Amino acid sequence: MPRTPEQNQSIKDRRRGKLLTYALKAFALNGYDRTAVDDITKPAKCSHGLFYHYFDSKEAVFKALIDEVLTQEGRTPVKEALELGGVKGLRLFADYAEGVATASAKEVAISRVTLNIGKANNLDPYGRAFQKEYDVERALATLIKQGQEEGKVISGDPKVIATALMDLAQGALNRLTGKPGAGLISADIFFGFVLKGPIEEYK
Repeated sequence: MPRTPEQNQSIKDRRRGKLLTYALKAFALNGYDRTAVDDITKPAKCSHGLFYHYFDSKEAVFKALIDEVLTQEGRTPVKEALELGGVKGLRLFADYAEGVATASAKEVAISRVTLNIGKANNLDPYGRAFQKEYDVERALATLIKQGQEEGKVISGDPKVIATALMDLAQGALNRLTGKPGAGLISADIFFGFVLKGPIEEYK
């Protein structure tokens, strides 16, 4: 008996969803610039022809990830942290980072893609708009500078301090990849690295 249109659509949706899942993993592990279509199709056991049936290019699959995954599920709270500003915004980032420790493998992958997006060089205009909005390192540098102006954050170049925090977060996410729930630096420790006074003052 031939499949109904609904059954055919269900099969197509599942295949497309599978490709998005493998694309997310590839971008999380390799970063945007170093990911090739092969890095998506090989682990998905999918031909290039099938991939191009659903997506025109690497840029197109990344756009779909932005629209359907990266800005919807487990979204890194860049906007919210910048709205809070200064030490309050840094605290929000620290709490978010701690929460990733108990997140699913998919949420860890989303965090890795967002954390690395600031380093991507070959994005199309749509990807660059996402990069500008979700550049965690730039947001951290802004919040650190504001915290210094509040007199609550250690002195030093905000960009250098932000890079150090990013390295710390990257190391923790590398450990978590493939091991959800492996444990992460606590929010108090992460947050405490940049504070002048005792952490109890900022709870």
